[in-house]
Amino acid sequence: MTTATKARNRHGFTIRSQCGACGEDFSGDRMFDRHRVGVHAYSYSEGARMEPPREDGRRCLGVEEMRARGWRLNERGQWLDPVEAARGRMALARTSGKA
Repeated sequence: MTTATKARNRHGFTIRSQCGACGEDFSGDRMFDRHRVGVHAYSYSEGARMEPPREDGRRCLGVEEMRARGWRLNERGQWLDPVEAARGRMALARTSGKA
């Protein structure tokens, strides 16, 4: 029996929701989706080449932009929103009778 090798993020942990464009790993698909901003019709670089240039094309948030939103890297090197994570823990505790 062989064991498949799981891909690792740059911090050495199993990838959960990694972006193919910027390479960042996220705690889940919702966080991945939130880091992609701009209109879907064209990319940021395509918009920059338009006449007149447009800066609202689809792109990834940069590390500083994610930090400015209060997002942090967890112990596995995955971006998360601490506020959303706390809400999730509270909801889980309520459903399991621990709140």
